[in-house]
Amino acid sequence: MHDVRYGIRALRKNPGFTAVAVLTLALGIGVTTTIFTAANDFLLRPLPFANSDRLVMVKQYNRALAQSGWTDPPTFKHWQEQNHVFEEIAAWSEVTRQFNLTGIEGPERVPAMQVSSAFFRLLGVRPILGRTPSAEEDRPGGNRVVVISHSLWETRYGGNASILGKAIILDGKDYTVIGVLPTGFHFSTSPEEVWTPLAETFDGGSGSFYLNAIASLKPGVTLAQAQADMEVITAALAQQLPDSWNGDQRVAVESLRDRYVRDLRPALLTLLVAAALVLLIACVNLANLQVVRAANRYKEIALRRALGASRARIIRQMLSENSVLALLGGSGGLLIAFASVRALYAVLPAGWQPIARDGIDAAVLAFALVTLLLTVFLSGMLPAWSATGFDLNEGLKEGLRTPAASIGRRSFRAALVVGEIALATVLLTGAALVMQSFVRLSAVSLGFDSENVLTVDLARTKQRENAFYNEVLERLSTLPQVRAAGAINFKPLSGTGWNQDISIEGRPPRPRGDFLWAAHRQVSLGYFRAMRIPLLKGRSFAPTDQGKNVAVISETMARRYWPGENPIGKRFGVNCSETPCEWKSIVGVVGEVKELSAAAEPVTAMYFLETTSEMTLVIRAAEDPTNLIADVRSIIHSVDPDQPIAAIRTMSNIVSESVAPQRLTMLIAGLFAGLALLLAMIGLYGVISYSVAQRNHEFGIRMAVGAAKGDILQLIVTQGFSLAMTGIVAGIVGSLALRRILASLLFGISPTDPLTFGAVALLLVGVALLACYIPARRAAAVDPMVALRHE
Repeated sequence: MHDVRYGIRALRKNPGFTAVAVLTLALGIGVTTTIFTAANDFLLRPLPFANSDRLVMVKQYNRALAQSGWTDPPTFKHWQEQNHVFEEIAAWSEVTRQFNLTGIEGPERVPAMQVSSAFFRLLGVRPILGRTPSAEEDRPGGNRVVVISHSLWETRYGGNASILGKAIILDGKDYTVIGVLPTGFHFSTSPEEVWTPLAETFDGGSGSFYLNAIASLKPGVTLAQAQADMEVITAALAQQLPDSWNGDQRVAVESLRDRYVRDLRPALLTLLVAAALVLLIACVNLANLQVVRAANRYKEIALRRALGASRARIIRQMLSENSVLALLGGSGGLLIAFASVRALYAVLPAGWQPIARDGIDAAVLAFALVTLLLTVFLSGMLPAWSATGFDLNEGLKEGLRTPAASIGRRSFRAALVVGEIALATVLLTGAALVMQSFVRLSAVSLGFDSENVLTVDLARTKQRENAFYNEVLERLSTLPQVRAAGAINFKPLSGTGWNQDISIEGRPPRPRGDFLWAAHRQVSLGYFRAMRIPLLKGRSFAPTDQGKNVAVISETMARRYWPGENPIGKRFGVNCSETPCEWKSIVGVVGEVKELSAAAEPVTAMYFLETTSEMTLVIRAAEDPTNLIADVRSIIHSVDPDQPIAAIRTMSNIVSESVAPQRLTMLIAGLFAGLALLLAMIGLYGVISYSVAQRNHEFGIRMAVGAAKGDILQLIVTQGFSLAMTGIVAGIVGSLALRRILASLLFGISPTDPLTFGAVALLLVGVALLACYIPARRAAAVDPMVALRHE
């Protein structure tokens, strides 16, 4: 306690040092704790399901459709019956994702899942009211039952327990409510509101890929063992189900956590590395400050040792003083972390929302405490050891003149500065690459014009889809602000869709199981004009094409399946292996459209002039499209008062959200890089400035014997610049070593891009020269007579 009280008095006497040290420590601890909180939520904390460490996804991949992972009903049944590694296996459908909920409360579009009877049991989810679907209800012809979410139960039905046993209307059909799930439960990144038995859609044959499979491993079974078992089953299925399995198919058993974090893991790990580098720079900067402070206490330390204090006792004294810094800096760091975590989670894209989060919990606090103790110890121990390592007799003989300017101590401080600049170079290079990647991604041509376009998601539960959509589009076109209007079943950048196997007329039959895939898009008249998708060949759809077997295809499809040919007038068939072919005549070719994401390759797409139950209206306005929202709602409800509207969004917002993860990564990386640059340059400035202050006597002698002010200026700048260049070169080498980590985050730019490395080096050189010039100018202004009288 005596040491701590002495430390408090010492820090109060040096408010400048204390402020810089506390701020450095707070920033290092704050940013590291913030990123660790996100990593803990996504990568470490158990999922909110029973035995989540044993839950896996079982996926069927096709090389041409590597992103789906869906399987078909016959394959799922074989997995259920033949596996030896799963306690239980369940499925859910990708077919129905939303229902129209109608009733006296008005129409509402609710997110939905169709699940097998084992789904909730496998996850360990128990309803707070009622029960979940039984095996008998999960069969074709079973009773229509539904389980609802806690939020829907409260908002729509007032939290009344009498809802059990009552019927609600979903897509125009009566479903009996049999259960209410616990608060906050949801399986997908966007919360579901209703769950119905899978049997309603469990009627597809081989090749109907729409099921997702989830399983729980038996105790003691590893992922590798489960993978091996499923591969044995797959080998047999290639003979039993040739339509489902062929040389292009494979099975994969993956951790359920990958469902949520596969796309996030590279960015999170990279940000963790960046945060660790910022913390390391803060440690080095704090150590540098401690070295300078210890050097100024040389006389005090020498007197303590002369009076009998051991080296260990003095080190303990200095570390006790550091504990005060730890308390202040750690408190500030936690305040920064609490605010940063709240801000970070507020701007996370929908797909990044963790499946369960409590913010800063006990594990995060423990991490922050350990990080704080290590930071303070490492940044204090080396300076304390260095400051107490001089020979007492030699130190007393020197008359306490300028021992801190000795070669050894200068070398130690110089090494710390070189390390800071090297780490800052690594962070700046990575951030510059990520920023350029985002700029290039944002500049990618999407194949359509997103400005002034309003999208409206609709789903019909009644018949006459064509009549409904045609009438709505016709009325919308009469609005003065509307320039064009159309509809499509899957809007661009939705990240979803469905594909069909095609056959090309006149080509020899392909081997069984060898598919040619194309994305199936259903559009209305006016869609291409509303989205400004260019027509490259032939013509667009005409009103006379309604009901005819004609198609417009994408440029990608034309190039892939009719290379070097004019596809206009050519014919292709859809799903000819399952049903008699309906041959479609190609009447036009339109430009490539980014269907999945800006970074993904354009898909082979075929467009048909037809509508389905679920469509998205796209409305091009003369100016701000949000001004049309009230008119759009009014027109839709005038055509059908019971028609719910799922979502109304501008296409510009959809485009912005599609690159939100990359934008967030760029912003955080840029913030870390700027912080690292600031800390490194403060460290360089501090070392040069302190060196100048200790060498005033030397500069006086140099000027007395004829050195000009320019010579002194050049001497100081050259010495500081050599430190900076050493750090920059070391940092570039370190950046090259991390190129594999960066490659997974970049788009359209190499992780070794020479222009980026050169620009970062020039920036650091310029900042380093400024950090050296200021103290060098002060040294050049020294009066020789004053300097010689000093000491």
